[in-house]
Amino acid sequence: MTKITFLNGQFIEHENAKIHIEDRSIQFADSVYEVVLFHKNKLADGLQHWQRLENSLAKLGMKMPYSVAEFDDYAKQLFNLNKLETASIYIQVTRGVCPRNQLIPQDIPQTVIMTVSPFKVPSTDLNKTTKAMLEPDIRWHMCDVKSTGLLIGSLYKQKAADNGCDDVIMHRDGNITECCFSNIFIVKNSQLITHPTDNLILAGITRATIIELAKKLNISTVERKFSIAELLNADEVFSTSTTTFVRPIHIINNKIMADGKTGNIAQSLFNSYINYINQ
Repeated sequence: MTKITFLNGQFIEHENAKIHIEDRSIQFADSVYEVVLFHKNKLADGLQHWQRLENSLAKLGMKMPYSVAEFDDYAKQLFNLNKLETASIYIQVTRGVCPRNQLIPQDIPQTVIMTVSPFKVPSTDLNKTTKAMLEPDIRWHMCDVKSTGLLIGSLYKQKAADNGCDDVIMHRDGNITECCFSNIFIVKNSQLITHPTDNLILAGITRATIIELAKKLNISTVERKFSIAELLNADEVFSTSTTTFVRPIHIINNKIMADGKTGNIAQSLFNSYINYINQ
């Protein structure tokens, strides 16, 4: 079946989807993006994703090219055209096309891209060993913007793979921030701990949902900074994202965490999240 993509208000064959070579997303990474799960004929936390897209655009001085209702409608049309039941959608909004200039142009048409990919819901068996390594967080100080300037995350992801790991856990000034493309939680003495939402991390949509689910399970939750030492001495460690849901981390810098077993809290939150998206 021919893959269909959305580009600037039109649904076209994926192979024919082209953008201009002077689009500012190419020259300056002057664009933002979202990834949303489509499951059970709906967008999981769709409204929250559209709101974050709007917030990211606003912080870069851009506006929403479509209303939330229009984005929602275009996304659902795209899934139907591609005949997908469970899939992820990638949305990117750029400032637009103009001759290369460091100064930011005003009132040029934005470029809007949406593509979909088949998605397999993660297995409920969380016992596959996940390894991570620590690296300094050398990204910019606007990590709350979901920018397409993802080179550090990509380089770190490759470094992890080259070293037999699955991910990198980043730290800044001695405190843990997040992973390459996901938020991170630790559990200590049955309390769930994660970095507060500020300019040093992305306010993950799945992160927020997990915090709400934890409260419903009567799991004590606190948003505060925590150190490398706290990470390495945690009872459980796991990351969260749109595509991995809840992902336990069993080994960090070759140290086996909690006897290498998936913790009860991570498993409970994963199960609760599965129930949540299946509603």
